[in-house]
Amino acid sequence: MSETEGEEKKNSKSLILLAAIIAATAIIFALLLVIKPEMKSPTVTYNNFKFANIDGIWVTEWQLDSRLYTLQFRHNPAEVEDIPVTGTTDIRFQLEDVYITIDPTEERTEDMAYLNLAAIELLTKLQNPLGRNIIAACTANETEACADRPIITCDNTNSTVIYLKPAEKNSITLKGNCAIFEGKREGIVMAADKALFQWLHIIKYNETPK
Repeated sequence: MSETEGEEKKNSKSLILLAAIIAATAIIFALLLVIKPEMKSPTVTYNNFKFANIDGIWVTEWQLDSRLYTLQFRHNPAEVEDIPVTGTTDIRFQLEDVYITIDPTEERTEDMAYLNLAAIELLTKLQNPLGRNIIAACTANETEACADRPIITCDNTNSTVIYLKPAEKNSITLKGNCAIFEGKREGIVMAADKALFQWLHIIKYNETPK
């Protein structure tokens, strides 16, 4: 065998070996992609309810009679349990129609976005699964958006009223036929979630914070 032929065979074997190494590496990499463990969502268990955080939303299952509901919240119960609740409601707060009312002057502030988020949290759970009829209202007829809405305050009706009100501190005040939710920005959403957890019996009434 000539020196040239020997060199060609040597180069050919090197290329075959290199190709085999590349192919093996590609197979191993593909297997690692396939068999890598899935990232688990953060979870919180509270009063036997399991909450999973999926893309920033806390999801749990809640059962009424034989029907199982999947409910979504912006906060889990542990995050809102220490929001204070004062006062009591009476039988008027149990009526089917529920007015969610806001001060129309808040439409000109950045707080309005959070009031809307709180209203959506309440609307989605009060209607289904809790079976209430939600009516959007204003405390005064001062803007175009309020022109066709009922003008509702805690004091001018015997209907069920939820008043969403920006404030520096997060709180829930119960007053006969009315529940007043107060909070700063995301805090008012937290107050809404706290009330919903109580109404769904996920957080017990007057439960001592952990």
